[in-house]
Amino acid sequence: MAPRHNRGVPDDPLVLVPLVAWLATGLAAVALTPRQGAARALCAAGVLIFAAWMLEEVAVAAVETGAGNAVLNAVADGVFVAKTAAVIALLALMPTGRFTRRWHGWLVVAAAATSVLSTFLRVVGSARIDVASEPSLAVTNPHAIAALADAGALGEALVDAEPLLFLAGIAMLAHRWWRERQHRPVLGRMLLGIGALAVLLVLVVLGESTSLPHLVPQHLFLLALASFPVLLLVDLSAQARALQRELSESRARIVTAEDQARRSIERDLHDGVQQQLVGILTLTELAARQSRRDPAASSATLDEIRDEVQAAISGLRELVSGIRPPALADGGLPAALNDRFARLQESVTLEVSQSAAGHRWPPQVEAALYFVACEAVTNALKHAPSSMVRISLTATERGPLLQVADTGPGVTTARPGAGLRGMQDRIESLGGRFELASASGGTVLTASVPGEPV
Repeated sequence: MAPRHNRGVPDDPLVLVPLVAWLATGLAAVALTPRQGAARALCAAGVLIFAAWMLEEVAVAAVETGAGNAVLNAVADGVFVAKTAAVIALLALMPTGRFTRRWHGWLVVAAAATSVLSTFLRVVGSARIDVASEPSLAVTNPHAIAALADAGALGEALVDAEPLLFLAGIAMLAHRWWRERQHRPVLGRMLLGIGALAVLLVLVVLGESTSLPHLVPQHLFLLALASFPVLLLVDLSAQARALQRELSESRARIVTAEDQARRSIERDLHDGVQQQLVGILTLTELAARQSRRDPAASSATLDEIRDEVQAAISGLRELVSGIRPPALADGGLPAALNDRFARLQESVTLEVSQSAAGHRWPPQVEAALYFVACEAVTNALKHAPSSMVRISLTATERGPLLQVADTGPGVTTARPGAGLRGMQDRIESLGGRFELASASGGTVLTASVPGEPV
C-alpha cells in the first residue's frame, strides 16, 4: 500500500504525505491503546512502510551512483514484503485486536515468513539482485552460491508474489465482513476504503503508462492513501471508548451483583439457618427443664433437636453449595459439572476431554466456568424444555474451554438478558472470552478463561 519507486515518474514530495500519515497514526494508535493488537499492527505497518520506502530510496540511489549493494537491495524488498504482512495483520485484528479465526494468524505468519525467506534465498542464490522489481537496478551479488540458483529464483518469485499476499489479506477481510456481523460496519468501511484506493491506483497507472487521459491525478491517490490510516485510527478510538464504557458498565453490574448476592445470603441466613438455631436453642432449654420433671418427654425433645440440627446442617450445605459447591473444591471442574447434571442425563450430555479430566485450574477460573455452565443449561431448559444440551470441556494452551450447545429455537432477543450479561461479565473479568452464536438450529455458548493448570 506504499508507493514504490518508478524510474519513469519523477519523485514527488507529496509521496511523503501518506508515509508520514501511516507512521504518525500508528504511533498515535499505540499511544492511545498500547495493549491493543490492532493498534500495534497499525504501528508496525506504519514503521515498515516508512522503512521500506527509505531503504528502497537508499538502494536506488546507491545503484545510480555506482555503489549498489546486493544485500541492501534484497533487504529493501524483504522489508517491503514484511510491510504487507503487517497490513494483513491489521486487516485481521481490526477492530478488537484479536484473531477471530486461527487461520488468520497463520496467514500473517506465512506472510512474515515470506519476507524473511525471500531475502535469505536471494542473498544465497541470486547472482544478480534488483530492487523495486526493476531489472535495470540489479547489481552483482558476491555472496551467491551457484548450486543454489534455484533457491534464488524461488526468492525472486516470493518477492514478485507480494501482490498475491495482499489480495489474500483483502479476501480474508471480505470473509470477516461476511461472517462477523457485530463488526460489519467497521470492516465494511475498510473494504470500501481499499476498494476506492484500488480504483484510484488503476486510474493513475493507466494515465501514467498509456495514452489515456489522466482521469485521476497522482496527488489525489496519495491523499486518499494518507487518509486510510486516519480512518483506521478513528475506528480504533471509537472501539477504545466503547470498551471503556463496557468496562465501566461491567464493573457496575459486578458490584451490584455482589451486593445482591450478599443480601441474598443475609436473607437465607436470617430467615433459614438463624431461625432454625433459635428454635434449637428454645428446644434445648425445654429439654433441660423436662429432664428434671419428665425424662420421657425430654428424650422426645432431644430427638426433635437432633432433627432440627440435621435440617440446619442441610440448609448450610445448600447455602454453601450455591456459593461454591463442595464437589468443585474437592474434585475440580469436571467432577462438579458431573455432580450438578447427573440427574439430568436424559437432557444434558457432558463431554470432558482426556486432557481436561486430569487438570485443575485456579479456583476463580473453575468457579467462573462452573456457574456459566449452570446458568447456560438453566436458560436452555427454561426456554426450550424439550431441547438437548451438550456440555463440552477441553483443555487448551491458554486454559480451559467450555462450550454449551442446545437444540432449542435460539436467542430471540437482540439485547442480552441479565443472565447472559452476568455470565459475560464473570468471564471477561478474568480476561477470558465469551461468545454466543445463535441460529434456528440452536445456540452455542463458548467461554474460555486463561489459566495455568495447578
